[in-house]
Amino acid sequence: MNTRGWSVGALFMFASLGTVAQVGIWKNYTSMKEVRGVAKAGNTFWAATSGGLFAMQEVDKTFRRLTNAEGLLSIDLTAVAVDDKGDIWSGTSFGHVHVYSPSSGTWRYITNIAEDDNETNKRINSFTMHGDTVLICTDFGLSMFSISGFQFGDTYRRFGNLPANVRVTVSSAAIFNGRIWATVASGSTSRIASADLSDPNILPAEAWTLHTVGSGAVMPKTLSLFNGKLYTGTSNGVFFLVDSTWDTISVLGGINIVATAGSPSSLLVCSPTDVYSVDVQNGVTAYGTALPTPYTATSITTNSVGDPIIGSSSGGLLDFLGNWLTYHPNGPNGNTFVSVAVDPDGNVWGASGSANGKGFYRFNGTEWRSFTRENSPLPTNEYYRVSVGCNESVWASSWGSGFVEMLAGSDQVDPNRIFGTNVGIVGIPGDTNYIVATTVACDRVGNVWMSSQDAANTRILAVRRPDATWLTFPVFLNGVPVKLLHGVTPNERALVVDEFDNIWAGVQDEDGTRKGVISLGNRGTVPDSTIRYHITETDGLPGSDIRSIVVDRDNDIWVGTDRGVGIILDTENPRRPGGIASYRPLSGGGVVVNTIAVDPLNQKWVGTTTEGAVLLSPDGTQVLAVYNVASTGGKIISNDIKSIAIDGKTGTVYFGTLFGLASLTTTAITPRTDFDKLVIAPNPFILPSSTPLTVDGLVENSSIKILSIDGRVIRDIRTPGGRIGFWDGKDQDGIDVSSGVYIVAAYSEDGSKVATGKVAVIRR
Repeated sequence: MNTRGWSVGALFMFASLGTVAQVGIWKNYTSMKEVRGVAKAGNTFWAATSGGLFAMQEVDKTFRRLTNAEGLLSIDLTAVAVDDKGDIWSGTSFGHVHVYSPSSGTWRYITNIAEDDNETNKRINSFTMHGDTVLICTDFGLSMFSISGFQFGDTYRRFGNLPANVRVTVSSAAIFNGRIWATVASGSTSRIASADLSDPNILPAEAWTLHTVGSGAVMPKTLSLFNGKLYTGTSNGVFFLVDSTWDTISVLGGINIVATAGSPSSLLVCSPTDVYSVDVQNGVTAYGTALPTPYTATSITTNSVGDPIIGSSSGGLLDFLGNWLTYHPNGPNGNTFVSVAVDPDGNVWGASGSANGKGFYRFNGTEWRSFTRENSPLPTNEYYRVSVGCNESVWASSWGSGFVEMLAGSDQVDPNRIFGTNVGIVGIPGDTNYIVATTVACDRVGNVWMSSQDAANTRILAVRRPDATWLTFPVFLNGVPVKLLHGVTPNERALVVDEFDNIWAGVQDEDGTRKGVISLGNRGTVPDSTIRYHITETDGLPGSDIRSIVVDRDNDIWVGTDRGVGIILDTENPRRPGGIASYRPLSGGGVVVNTIAVDPLNQKWVGTTTEGAVLLSPDGTQVLAVYNVASTGGKIISNDIKSIAIDGKTGTVYFGTLFGLASLTTTAITPRTDFDKLVIAPNPFILPSSTPLTVDGLVENSSIKILSIDGRVIRDIRTPGGRIGFWDGKDQDGIDVSSGVYIVAAYSEDGSKVATGKVAVIRR
């Protein structure tokens, strides 16, 4: 998408300031249970995870989280290490390298690998620190990096007689006895390669010697130094170098070693499920008991007394204190947020997905709680949609196991509120118990509407009436029952109710025919299965593959498609001339729209597959802002926005992605119905100022006048339209006002409502 020439509206003119009434503040919410690497710095353990970087204090087990919002370029971390200065090095699956200084809170970045178009596999596998040099092990070779010069040296891609046309992955490296050592893998061949550091040129493949460890099937994975020896952890135990040959520790033979770490007193090694200590005589002791199921080890370091700290696949860090204890920052159960919703109490809900799902999650503003079949009476973890229903309840829709309703304020799953065949909903023809549940919507009458994909009895539409009775219905289009009552990707919201209580939905048959949007025109009554309108591209939509449908505050129907956004302007007669608008900057240009959300100011937040999030004016004619990975410095996490939800009480917009949840605080806060008291901050207001004065407590579409104490109008300001307005401290001519006391007068659009306050201005 070409954003040049797009205007950014006044609503977000201060967003970049980041401190104005919390406007413009980004936060990331991720799971940090999956640890890929762990390193120790003093009394702090640093963990590289699939959701960013966290630090854990050894003594009190307190945490600090670092994500994109705090400075990472990517949260999909794969390696971590600590240099001699105490700086933390972390690498990502995309090739980024971050260098973080805990003492100053500053970041430095190495982006050469990530930006190299000649490399496809850029994963950083590990770092080895050797004085001023960092050995960076990657999926394409071994790179040398100077810390003091902060620049790359040589990169080694070819080793011995490994095939020149096959990419070589380096997983670990060490410097020992004047040689550089690396575990290398090329195709199915895994070896240890070494080169003499006194050789002035070790770039040629022939400068490297390949070493076979054990039998030809043994795969070396790690290298560690201990007791003046070089050790390697392999797929078949632990070996150590004696002169020019590799000897084995027989007790560990046959064990798949995934991580090793040397300490002054022992070498700690771990398999996926067990931890061992190797002493200076190569004696082996099993450390504690096996790791608790389902956690598996991925990495290892030592604590202050030489005992192991384990990085695990799903339990964060593990520490042995009589038994293995797990530690990780509070967060959601997973990083996939294919659907997001905000309930009336401000709780944020997320659904993890329909493949390898991790249940659904809730954030109450302080902590996350996850609901899974492991901790709740749920039939599955494959929940891929969350929706707000009637009476402030939240519904989670599953792929294969129906619906679950969470009542307002509930912390537990009620088994009596899991719905499927028990209320007459039928699953797919091949398995009538297998119910693919879609979006839930509530009308003003109190009916809760939902649908099941391809029901065997063709009754894909279900409704729970206010008296708690259930009915199911088929939906006919041209005399043939519809199979799919949702968009082409059922993750997205494609079943809604308009202000007249009419049901609108996306429709598509499995063979790709009969696509588009339908309206039942039922006005809150139980439908007779007759579709009143079927709207497609021929009627003016930009595309017929429906991804999202929302109703805005003017009762217009906004439709997200694989070819942009269409707007149904007349719900009673959509086919009239001009009844459907196709917004061109997002239509016809290959923009796939995943989701649309409407904020309290009736602005539209459009989530796309490749372009991030686009903010549109209420009528869709202007682009107010574009938020993508580049424009936000990675804070939005991904350009593939799966779902958007808005908390109108705080103006917070939530962006669900496959890599975590991002949020942005905005001025799109639900305005007051009446003026109560204006909250003006900062007061006093010191000029010149890089941040504006905030006026909170406005009614809808307020204006603000800044008056001198004798009643002269200094500035007339049109606010964004919500609860918050701003003043930059300047008069009508753009000049900073003089020191003094000023009256702030806010008034409604028709002038019938007025509120006033005072602010002291100090001009330096």
